[in-house]
Amino acid sequence: MNKIKILAAALVLASGQLLASGVATVSTGDGKSKVQMSIEYDAGHTRMNMPMESQQGSGYMLFRDGKVWMVANVQGQTMVMDMARMRAGHPATGGAALQQEFISARPTGQKARVAGFSGEVYELTWKETGQTRSDKVVLSEDPVVVEYSNAWLGMAEGMAAAMGHKMKNSISGYLRKEGLGMLKMGDSFEVVSIKPGKVDARRFNLPKSTFQMPSMPR
Repeated sequence: MNKIKILAAALVLASGQLLASGVATVSTGDGKSKVQMSIEYDAGHTRMNMPMESQQGSGYMLFRDGKVWMVANVQGQTMVMDMARMRAGHPATGGAALQQEFISARPTGQKARVAGFSGEVYELTWKETGQTRSDKVVLSEDPVVVEYSNAWLGMAEGMAAAMGHKMKNSISGYLRKEGLGMLKMGDSFEVVSIKPGKVDARRFNLPKSTFQMPSMPR
């Protein structure tokens, strides 16, 4: 009987992870260029709402069905762009920039609390654009943080793939393997809040484009 209860609990936990959804707010950038963005996610879908840079337009990026789309509304015109198709026929440039090769993550023994979640401080070392870099990061085992982090990293990997970059031995691969989520990275990235809960499925629908992008020359 105990085995049955344990199995049932495991199935409930697994299904909860598959159906994980919520909204996170993150702060990115340095100094005056620092902005906040909201990230909505559910099973297999992620929507990253871009910050408003002017009163003339707004937009968001949508990850669904293994593809990344850019949706922009400019002066009443809706543009829907398949990022992979936009790159078709064009060799990837600056490829190493998105191929952050993971080297190591060393626990410092310090604890930190970010956006109400407990985490541990690590010294993260990776290779980027041919250079070895290092910074302090706050990683957490909290399931809410891990679920949000996996959704965000899935979109990042989708964008890298759309731009023709291959992610080998990546930071995201390390986090998934260890069951960790990222709360903070140096001074350039920090989670402001994570609110788990159901997100309206319509938020992940692709709107109809009212403006046709001209064909890009090959």
